[in-house]
Amino acid sequence: MIERIFVFILGGCVGSFLNVCIWRIPQNLSVVKPRSYCPHCHAMIGWYHNIPLVSYWFLRRRCKNCGQPIAFTYFLVELITAFLFLILYVQYGFGLEFFKFGFLFSLLIVMSVIDIKYHALPETLALSGIAAGILFSAGETYVVVHDRFFFSSGTLPIIESFEGLVFGLGCMYLFKLCGDLGIRYYLKIRKKESVEGETEALGLGDVDFLGMIGVFLGIHLTVVTFFAAPFFALVYVLWALCLRKSHVLPYVPYLSAAAFFSFLWGQKVLEFCNL
Repeated sequence: MIERIFVFILGGCVGSFLNVCIWRIPQNLSVVKPRSYCPHCHAMIGWYHNIPLVSYWFLRRRCKNCGQPIAFTYFLVELITAFLFLILYVQYGFGLEFFKFGFLFSLLIVMSVIDIKYHALPETLALSGIAAGILFSAGETYVVVHDRFFFSSGTLPIIESFEGLVFGLGCMYLFKLCGDLGIRYYLKIRKKESVEGETEALGLGDVDFLGMIGVFLGIHLTVVTFFAAPFFALVYVLWALCLRKSHVLPYVPYLSAAAFFSFLWGQKVLEFCNL
């Protein structure tokens, strides 16, 4: 029980750092220096006002210095990260898989919130994720080969990662290409300009993103992620249509939700489909 509480607190601390990344990375600012400060008045935040999950409510959701409201997103990111770390610990303990998927899910949170805010992704995030995923797979491959002295059956983790990378990039790029052509054809037959300036079905950031998912999850779970994401996105689409909101969709959050779904239940889906 004590270990689980510690992991939950650790996840909250990581979530606090993720909030820093979400705020600074799109602005090309260092995530290390200076230390945390209020985005409104730029006053430095003391450690006692920066305790994950607690300070948000203790400060009554407002900056202690200027009184400006603190976005609920900060608390939500910390809470989600804490629960994700707890889930990983229950499933894997403190093993290589814990740190591998802890890194992945942390990156998914950062990229999802950034996509929601800016409808764009810094290219370095997905590329960094791909590089990290390959390094984790290389470590897993070393463990497999070292423990068995030789590998006689199945596929090495590093090979699975490269297969997932190629499939994720290729599948999503093909989907993007078909979507782009569809939008151009639709606008051409309507003989009108796009309502909100959209000319692409997906951004290249989405392509890189699914490639990153492929590195961590492999081909089969990436397939589940690819086909599950539209169902998660459908909720927002129906809401946007009913309320006539913007129909420009930040797709990364739904890919992230689908990746988490695949991580938890992807194998059961594949077994159900006899794949």
